[in-house]
Formats: sequence, C-alpha cells, structure tokens
Amino acid sequence: MVGDDSAALILRLKITGFVTAGLVAVLAGALFDLQVIKHGEYREISENYYIIPAEIKAPRGDIVDRNGDLVAGSRQAFSICGIPRRLLRNSKEIEILSNILGMSADEIKERLKRTSQSYRPTVIARDVDFRTISMVEEMFSVLTDVIVISEPVRRYPLAEVLSHVVGYVGEVTEADIEKHDGYGVGDLIGKVGIERDCETDLRGSDGLRYLKFTPGGSSPVDFKGKDSKAPRKGKTVHLTIDNRLQRFAAELLAGRRGAITALDPSTGEVLALVSTPGFDPNLFATGISGKDWQRILEADGNPLLNRAIQSKYPPGSVFKIVTAAIGLEEGKLSAKTRFQPCYGGYRFGNRLFACWKPQGHGSVDLVGAIAVSCDVYFYQLAERLDLETFNRYATIWHLNDLAGIDLPGEVKGFVPRPSDYDSLYGQGGWTKGVQLNLGIGQGELLLTPIEIATFVCAIANGGYYYTPHCVRQIGDGSRSRMKTGKRVDLPISQSTVDVVREGMLEVVESERGTGRSARIEGVKVAGKTGTAENPHGKDHASFVCFASDGDRRLVLYIIVENAGHGGEIAAPIAGKLLARYFRDEKAAEVAIR
Repeated sequence: MVGDDSAALILRLKITGFVTAGLVAVLAGALFDLQVIKHGEYREISENYYIIPAEIKAPRGDIVDRNGDLVAGSRQAFSICGIPRRLLRNSKEIEILSNILGMSADEIKERLKRTSQSYRPTVIARDVDFRTISMVEEMFSVLTDVIVISEPVRRYPLAEVLSHVVGYVGEVTEADIEKHDGYGVGDLIGKVGIERDCETDLRGSDGLRYLKFTPGGSSPVDFKGKDSKAPRKGKTVHLTIDNRLQRFAAELLAGRRGAITALDPSTGEVLALVSTPGFDPNLFATGISGKDWQRILEADGNPLLNRAIQSKYPPGSVFKIVTAAIGLEEGKLSAKTRFQPCYGGYRFGNRLFACWKPQGHGSVDLVGAIAVSCDVYFYQLAERLDLETFNRYATIWHLNDLAGIDLPGEVKGFVPRPSDYDSLYGQGGWTKGVQLNLGIGQGELLLTPIEIATFVCAIANGGYYYTPHCVRQIGDGSRSRMKTGKRVDLPISQSTVDVVREGMLEVVESERGTGRSARIEGVKVAGKTGTAENPHGKDHASFVCFASDGDRRLVLYIIVENAGHGGEIAAPIAGKLLARYFRDEKAAEVAIR
C-alpha cells in the first residue's frame, strides 16, 4: 500500500511539473511575443494612446475707468499647440504645420524646445484665423501631436489713447519664469503700465483638464477619469482715469509730441495721463510680429516712451514758482520786493542774460514778476541764492525724488549740485552764472511732468500733496481693496504758499498775465507758463495750473515739444481741458466720439 501511494505521489508531481513547465513556456512565449516580436507594434499603440494634463487659461481681469467703462478686457481666440516630446520627433508633421502657418520649421522647433515640460501643450501660433484652424483640423489624421485650443486674448478698446497707462501683455521671457512662480513658456504676463503693476491681481487662476489622445488621427477628447478644475478670472482693476477727459486730452495733443497730466489734488488721483505719440497695445496681445515691432522702434517720437513719467525736460519758466518759494522761505524777498528794473537783459560779469521780452518789463514786484514771467527779476533772485540752497529745497520738497506714481518705469528729475558742475566743467571751471539759468528753469536742470504736477498739488493744497496714483480699487464687492495716495507734507510756510498762489492767479486772471488763454468763467485758475529752450530745435511750450469751481479741483501740467511759447500753445490747451472738465463734460464726450 505504501509503495502504491509513493508511486501515485511521484506521478502527480511529474504531471504538475509538466503542466507548470508548459505554462511557463506559454508565458515566456507570450512575453517574447509582446516584448520582442510585437514590441514595435505595441510601443506605437501605447505612445499614440496617452493622457496629458492641459491648462485652461484664465481670462485676465478687466481694467475699467472711474466710470466703469472698459479699457482692457478679453476675447476668446483659437491657438495651435503641439506636444513637444512627440512633435519634435516628427519632421513630417512639422513640415505640414510650417506650410499651413507660414512659419519656418526652425521657428516651430524653437518654440517647442523652450519648454521644460515635454508633454505640456505648447503654443506654436496664437489667435489663428478660422481658415487656418480648418486646415489644421482637416489634417488631424496626420497631425496627431497637434491640438487646437480656445484661450482668452487681451483687447484694448481705446487703443493708443490709454496705451501708456494701461500698458500691454506679452509672452514671458526666461527671466520672467525665473522671477515669478507658476509661469511657463508661452504664458502671457503684463509688461508695462497697469498690466504689469497689477499683474498678480489681473492674472487669475488657470483651470485644468485632461486630454486623451487615441490612435487614428482624431482630435483629443476630454478624459473623464480625472478631476478637472475650472479657471478663475482675474480681479477687476478700477482706474482713477476718466476716459472721457483722457480721450479729449489725447485729441488736443494729436499730431504733436508731448504730455498732459491731470490730477485731483484732493486725493492724488490721476484723471488723465496722456503721452504722444502713443502705440496700439492690441499689437502686443498675441505676440507682436517682427514687422510691427520694427515699425514701432523706427517710428518718429519713440511711441513706447511715456513722456509724462519718463521724459526729463528743462522746466523753463514754470520753475520760477519754485525759485520764488525758495527766496521767500530764505527771507531774500517779499511779495512786494522790487529789484533792478528789467530793460530786456541783466548784466552779470561779462555776459548779458537776456529776458524773453526784448523791450523789458520795467519795475515789477514778485507777484508781478510771476505774472509776466520776467527773466531779469528771477536772475537777480537766483543771484542772491546758491546751489546748495537750491539743492536743499529740491530735496526737502522731493523734486529730486520719484513722485511715486503706481506706473512702472518712472524716472527722477535732475537738480544739479556743485559736484555735478565740477564734473561737467572741471574744478573751478564754472561761475555763479550757472544758478542764474537755474533760477529761470534752464541750464542743466531737468524735471518730469509728473514731478512738476505733484509739486503744484502741494501749492494748491497749502503745503502737502498725495502721491499720484492711477488705480482706485482692485476687485469688486466686499473683498475689494481701495487704493489711496499717501499724504506727503512739505516744509513750506503758509505765507510762502499764499504769495506763490497770488502770483499764479495773476498769470491767468490779470490782463498782463502770460496765461490769460486758460481763463474759464466761474472757475478760479492759477497757473504758470513756461517756454523751455531746446538745444535740438524749437522751444518746448508748457503750462501748469490748479483750478477750482468750489466743488471740484484740478491740477494740469501740459508740455508740447518744439511748439514755441507756453502762453501761446500750452495755456490754450489747458483752457479747453478746463472748460470741458468744469463746464461741458457731456458736450466733450459727444465731440470726441
């Protein structure tokens, strides 16, 4: 019995061994078939059947003016993307795309190579027309590594009118990607203006979906096996700008080079900020072409330059209100002080410093000298001061500082120091005559329009100003944030402010004033004209003023390059703007449509 049982067990073990060996052989054969014989076939299937995450681009937040009118929004557009890891290995697809898009194969490859995420859909062409989209979709059987997506694209309804305030967007650079978290190749970012300053709030939050690619050349479909996420639009940015006043100001400067800055001195809000010539920010919304970029770079007047905050001009006679204020603070004169009469020039050393009026102004006091803008009077006042005093007041009155406007790229003015003249002319190579020019706003002195406007806000307010700002509110509803200007107090006496104001009132209200063309019935206007010598051509014309009708207040600074006298060119522009702002807003809106 025992022997029979042992024999049966041995037989069963043999049978089991044979079966196991057979199964192993079958499995080995199957694995050999899969891994060796059909390796290429199955690899091709696996590579053509895959799932990738794809971002859904969030629309940027809207930018609206103080009345809620849209100045920057978004529209939906079609873009063509490729999967870099796969498309870069398929020269046939790239050749077909090249022919359809009118792009070189190298350009397509370069765009695909910039990303570090090889399966991330990467934009090859943005904002593509319907005909091109149709051609791509007809070729999906061959273009298996290409997808068409819908994404938001920036639009700017006012185009050039608000270009220097709103700015524009463009594709991120490598430096942008390193500096900011969450950006990848092909993403858009604010480059200048409010688009850049408020980038974090405007950007929004991208959504996410999963795309399933299948063999056969059909377009990818959404894969429902993973959770998707909807995009969240960026926050709305509310500007202080009144686009009606902005558009009218832009019309008044059309065809000229210059800048207009309009501030509410009670708050520091920028109601209008115009720089001409401007540019069309819509050209940048989808990536500016090389042709358009070259055209802008070669255009007369440097359209990308924001003259209101980035151009430094000799302020000319506008600066006489600063010289007057310094003299009053230093006790060098009073409102009624008279110096040597003006007969058309002032002799200092071996040089005759001319007055703008060859026949002269005769004997005038300080208020009268401001009203008629007598150069000879201010030569004599500047002679009684010194460069250190000029610089001390330029510092404490922040004329050597940025105004602090919430627009990127603002530059500082330049009030020369003795060391600067030593550098220019050599140690001891200059005389006190340089400060005579300084006293009338000429020579090496340079200020930006926003700096001058801000200082005049302090005169209008009685010794303080609010930092100028273009953003009023970010977001809507209970979670919105209001933005206000910071109050800055200047060490200047009320008596000095009163005298400077009186002189500025005479400029506009007096029959002898140089700014009479800025008068508005029922509105109190105090101003100062300026004509700045320009070594490169005709003089620059400027005018600064503050005005009030009892309810509202406005500070204006206008500069028109190569235009002539401030009283003849800039003051009349101010008069038109003041009339529209205080008296005829509805008519202004109709007139500029």
